[in-house]
Amino acid sequence: MENNEFEMSYFNPPITNKVPSRTASLGEVARMVRSSLWASQTQHLRNIADKSEARSYKGRNFPYVTPAGVFSYCNDQSIIRHSKLLCIDLDHLNDVNKTKQLLIADRHFSTPFAFRSPSGDGLKWFLRIDLTKCDHQTWFQAVRNYLLATYKDLTTENVDAHVGNLSRACFLCYDPDAYVNLDCSEPEMLFDTKEWAGKSANVRKPAVSVNTLPCACQPLSPTEELAKAKAVTYALMRRGASIAESYGDYVKLGFSLANGLGSEGRHLFHLLCSQSAKYNSEDCEAKWNECLSKSDGRTTIATFYHMAKMAGVELKDFTNRDY
Repeated sequence: MENNEFEMSYFNPPITNKVPSRTASLGEVARMVRSSLWASQTQHLRNIADKSEARSYKGRNFPYVTPAGVFSYCNDQSIIRHSKLLCIDLDHLNDVNKTKQLLIADRHFSTPFAFRSPSGDGLKWFLRIDLTKCDHQTWFQAVRNYLLATYKDLTTENVDAHVGNLSRACFLCYDPDAYVNLDCSEPEMLFDTKEWAGKSANVRKPAVSVNTLPCACQPLSPTEELAKAKAVTYALMRRGASIAESYGDYVKLGFSLANGLGSEGRHLFHLLCSQSAKYNSEDCEAKWNECLSKSDGRTTIATFYHMAKMAGVELKDFTNRDY
């Protein structure tokens, strides 16, 4: 189901065109990006070596949207309604796919859409925001500071400080592997926009820890078990750990998550398997459905936690259940 709040203005090229042609839902935008509509332009752009020429070609040949909302004209003063989305541009990344997976897994945010930028070495990351907490620009500054302080591979070159305005254009292109989750829920953990907007991005925050897991003697509710599994998955992805390289571990992981979490484990299974170069989304989905429908009768969620521990994630006994 598409969220009607996620609406934005769509502009035909060139970039000098400031009058939108129509309003588009995020679902429509996602379908266009994953289709082959702009495949030839995208490939041609990525073959242009000269940066100035590439910039000019992109401006002439690619449509764009204003992720922040619907506008009558492409400037900040002409906004009609906000989409409740923030689009973060991440440029010159060493590993686009890894960065995408890390951000999708970040428990502070809820990601409905993310795709590789037209240049090929960047990422367009769309996240839900709550405008009752602060305005768009404050959200941008807070998220930017958080990214720079939390992810050691991201620098000020990757996250431009000058692209937080409401009417910031987002070029569309071809990405068949774009991430889409239009039914994404509100973030599980509150993100303190006031704290992060005022925090220096140069001060590194300690890495998110999963050492707040509850005591093993206290049974977890299904909701708590899912939260724990998500926290462990997040920690593994932060380490870049692949725990399902062999077929045996691949199957074991599937049964562990299926038996322990039921259908709620599907997304975690894909995230964990995607850390391997062998990952294929269709094969992974087929294996997940098999594990979900045919329990092996002996593999529990504890197997997943043991695999995580063997990969270097310390699972100490704590009573605090706030993941």
